[in-house]
Amino acid sequence: MTRAFGTAGVRGVFNQTQTPDQVYRLAENVAFAFGRGKYGIGWDGRKASALLSKTVLAAVSAIGSEALAFGLVPTPVLAFGAVSRSCVAAFSVTASHNPAEFSGVKVFNGAGMELPKQDEERVERAMGVDVLKTSGAFGEIVPDEDVTADYVQAMASRYQHSVEPLRIAVDCATGPGGLVTPEILKRLGHHVVPVNSQVSWRFPARPPEPNAANLVDFARMVPGLGVDFAFAHDGDADRLVMVDASGNVVPDAIVAILALKGLDVREGTVVISENASTAVAEAAEGLGLEVVRSRVGKTFAVLREQRGVFATEPSKMVDPRWGLWEDGINAAALISSLLARERGLLQRALEENTWKYKQVNLRSSVRMEVLEKKAKEVFRRQKVVDERRLDGYKLVFGDGSWVMFRPSGTEPLTRVYCESRNQQTLDMLVQQGIQCVESSNTA
Repeated sequence: MTRAFGTAGVRGVFNQTQTPDQVYRLAENVAFAFGRGKYGIGWDGRKASALLSKTVLAAVSAIGSEALAFGLVPTPVLAFGAVSRSCVAAFSVTASHNPAEFSGVKVFNGAGMELPKQDEERVERAMGVDVLKTSGAFGEIVPDEDVTADYVQAMASRYQHSVEPLRIAVDCATGPGGLVTPEILKRLGHHVVPVNSQVSWRFPARPPEPNAANLVDFARMVPGLGVDFAFAHDGDADRLVMVDASGNVVPDAIVAILALKGLDVREGTVVISENASTAVAEAAEGLGLEVVRSRVGKTFAVLREQRGVFATEPSKMVDPRWGLWEDGINAAALISSLLARERGLLQRALEENTWKYKQVNLRSSVRMEVLEKKAKEVFRRQKVVDERRLDGYKLVFGDGSWVMFRPSGTEPLTRVYCESRNQQTLDMLVQQGIQCVESSNTA
């Protein structure tokens, strides 16, 4: 069976590898597979999203279901709306962290989760059913833009108002997170410096992925703003990255550790993606928690299966007491509340971290069997203690260092992840990992 879904929904270059017709068929089959009921639809600020959201609304209506138009919202607000409005399913029309020319759709179930594998397969089977799927009567399209205000109110009521406010800069990547995150942090009592908070389909300030390379200008700006620290979102605000007061991008592992400490849990299971830092696993185990590894993009599904207390992959976090979706806005509120109570904790966490981590994205398509063979040859002199294929291909070495190769589920990229306690070892792993990919290129 051909897979319709990538790591997180469906994405492509608008009008090239993703067309309105394809999106209509996807929405039609989701509504057909899940049956009659209410469906939430929200969208980001991309030009393509404005069009494709109307396409999704039309498809849901044509199936005979009620389509709730949430409007311009971050993806976490869409997921919240799916639950608070008792939707059968919901669509976030967004390409998230992908470049401006991309469009995309993420599909959520009624629990606010991106579709687990069994639901994706259910939709894919519906695509193969050759029957007329439109209804004899159209469903109503209902504007419901109050969902954002409801989200803000519910989020602000979760955390105590800070009696000693922090000064926080927030780079919202000219995405719809700018309509929500600064407002929530202000309601929690903090002084907020919004940056790139105007919504623009051009992403004029920086590309929407909040990695160190794209955050160079923002990081340089931070020390002059006189803030305690800064946050940065991706294009739809399900991701969160931090920058310290000196303008250094904080390792994703430290952000996850802070969120975990903010939850103040002492028993249960933490789900971390296969590419997440060992530092996160060690911190969780130090709190008495069990650690389970997961494929990238599916930590939420394993979290539900394990009835876990927290899930994370680099720059993404799930707090099940709030919801079963990746929520960079909630993570910002959670971490801010923790750091307002424990001043200096961010700096201590940075000083205590001994792991050095690096991710490299290569515009290269590879055959994994060729890459595995090459990696075994390149790393043959290393003491391999574990060889894993949970997600891509990962080699773990005797000193705890590791290298992992994984084709992107949303872009024509191959990602190389490396980690070591030793900087020289890390540099060597990165260099050799890149060599493996480049020599396995099928282009």
